Amino acid sequence: MGLFFWPFMIASIIFSFIALILKRPIFLVISCLLVTPLSLYLTATPHFEWWGVIFPFFYLGAALSLSKNIRWLSVVLISPNILLIGWMGYVIIHP
Repeated sequence: MGLFFWPFMIASIIFSFIALILKRPIFLVISCLLVTPLSLYLTATPHFEWWGVIFPFFYLGAALSLSKNIRWLSVVLISPNILLIGWMGYVIIHP
């Protein structure tokens, strides 16, 4: 199961940057699908509970705002996912 988490998380960040550069919201929808396994895993942990379900919706909101040409809002909505993945990487490397 852990085999999918890190490649999918890194791929979701890469796809989100590609979406912002090319202004293509479909890449944010792909990012949403890629971050869903992490989201479901976080939902099962006691510290995140239902908060884990919210993270894919940030990507969907960013896709909607990017389709309406509100690029700054897309950046704001993508940032919680990037911060979460960065925080998880830091916690795993420095326990």
